[in-house]
Amino acid sequence: MNKLRPEFKIGILVVTGLVLLVIGVNYLKGFNLFARSNSYYAVYDNVSGLAVSNPVIINGYKVGQVRRIEFLQGGQGELLVEFVVEHPNLYFPLNSVAMIHSSDLLGTKAIRIDRGDSPTLAMSGDTILDNVEDDIAAQVAKQIEPLQRKTTDLIKSVERVIVDIESVFSEENTSRLPALLSSAQQMVQSLENTAANLDSTVAENRTSFNRVMSNVASLSTSLEATSGDLTNAIQNFSTLSDTLSRIEFAQTMAKANQALEDVSAITGKIASGEGTLGKLLVSDSLHDGLVATNIELQLLLDDLQMHPWKYVQVNLIGRKQKSEFSKKDLQRLRAIIEDELETQNNGSSSND
Repeated sequence: MNKLRPEFKIGILVVTGLVLLVIGVNYLKGFNLFARSNSYYAVYDNVSGLAVSNPVIINGYKVGQVRRIEFLQGGQGELLVEFVVEHPNLYFPLNSVAMIHSSDLLGTKAIRIDRGDSPTLAMSGDTILDNVEDDIAAQVAKQIEPLQRKTTDLIKSVERVIVDIESVFSEENTSRLPALLSSAQQMVQSLENTAANLDSTVAENRTSFNRVMSNVASLSTSLEATSGDLTNAIQNFSTLSDTLSRIEFAQTMAKANQALEDVSAITGKIASGEGTLGKLLVSDSLHDGLVATNIELQLLLDDLQMHPWKYVQVNLIGRKQKSEFSKKDLQRLRAIIEDELETQNNGSSSND
């Protein structure tokens, strides 16, 4: 049997060493080349310091790691992250979110799988939703920001208080302090004098006050003694109110309303010209008749004045009665002439 040549042995050794080196390096990185795993993808605008071999966590337990990070084609700057889950029997919904977050206080990044609620499960090679969580420093900054604003407001308030104190103890205001203290002393003295005067007034009028209180007591006794009379008066008033309530106000008001309606109906008939009174008020015939009668009476008086012998036959010897036309006769003649002229005009117009 031929022995292996030394060059072949050296080649086998080199290849074996390279394989062991690759396996060792990947093992040190956390990759187990002999374990079954599922690969998933997510696309981020910013990976916030995520690196290859950073862990993948589900429910706080490491189930895989980041395998590859590279830019997508197109030059938009989006990053494709490939991560593996080394538990082939572990699945999660397709709408789960691959959240990049800080896994420790030093800011080490990891991918946390926040499970969704879709009934469809994500399979190996699927691209799931992405999101980036603020790091601890950013979260602390967000928590400290309200406190910082309050501290700033507090400092401003303290500054205003200091300014007010300085204004109170300024030279101009301190120069007024003696006058203010003097005024306060005078006010206290006035209050003391007022209290003393009040005490003296009470002492002087104590007898009158006792008399007033005794009068009040006697008045109270009198009221208590006459309480029976007051009760009777109240009962009498109640009886009177009951009697008034039993009066048939409804029927009386109904009769009054009926009388008003009758008066309104009569007034309406008069206004519409019904009846004798209505005709007198509405029609002008009575007025016209009275005017015509007045004119006839005036003409009659004029005629009686002008020709009294027509009505009284008096013969005076040796005197001839003079005959003149009265206004009534002239009016009648005028009417006859106008009628004749109107008749002639109507006849000439018909002949034409």
